[in-house]
Amino acid sequence: MPQVTIENPILNSPYKEPNRHFKFSDEGITNEITETRRISSYFVPIAKPKKKAGGKQLTLESEWTQDRVEENEFINRIRVQVSVWRKGDYGGM
Repeated sequence: MPQVTIENPILNSPYKEPNRHFKFSDEGITNEITETRRISSYFVPIAKPKKKAGGKQLTLESEWTQDRVEENEFINRIRVQVSVWRKGDYGGM
């Protein structure tokens, strides 16, 4: 897949909850915009098998496929709580 160039990567206001993001595919980021907030997640790197001879350091494969994505449940729960707090007119401040 050719490398994607995004001319203007800023999609959301710094003063409001994000509501759009650039979509990821198995090949990486695309220039396609999705009209939802991105779920917080991270990629789990998988090291190549260790070689017996040579003693070189392990390297990470560069394939960032969907099966290596793990959802960051803690951050996503915080986002839900902050959203409720915002909708409650910032109660408790």
